[in-house]
Amino acid sequence: MINAKKLGITRAVICILMIVLMPALAHGASLQEEFDHLCIYTQNAENLPSEKLRELLAECDQLQKKIDASNDVKKKLLSFRLNKCRNFFAYIIELRQSDNPGTRE
Repeated sequence: MINAKKLGITRAVICILMIVLMPALAHGASLQEEFDHLCIYTQNAENLPSEKLRELLAECDQLQKKIDASNDVKKKLLSFRLNKCRNFFAYIIELRQSDNPGTRE
């Protein structure tokens, strides 16, 4: 039979681990959520105003800083995928500027 003292210690260790690990797990989820929120716009990027695309570029840069500072195990994958989204937004802006030289949309 399990000793009550050992059970109490086990519960305390589990609680401490949960307190320590939960912020890291929540932070990882929030990075994924922010990524999803930004990169969903790639589906409709051609129809977005250039100003919105510039805002998305800035948000991508901010999220990249958060990803670089995190200890998330998916850090490298998120960084790679975010870079692809950012490059696509930049490409659409550059394409518009080359189609309309002398104007800044």
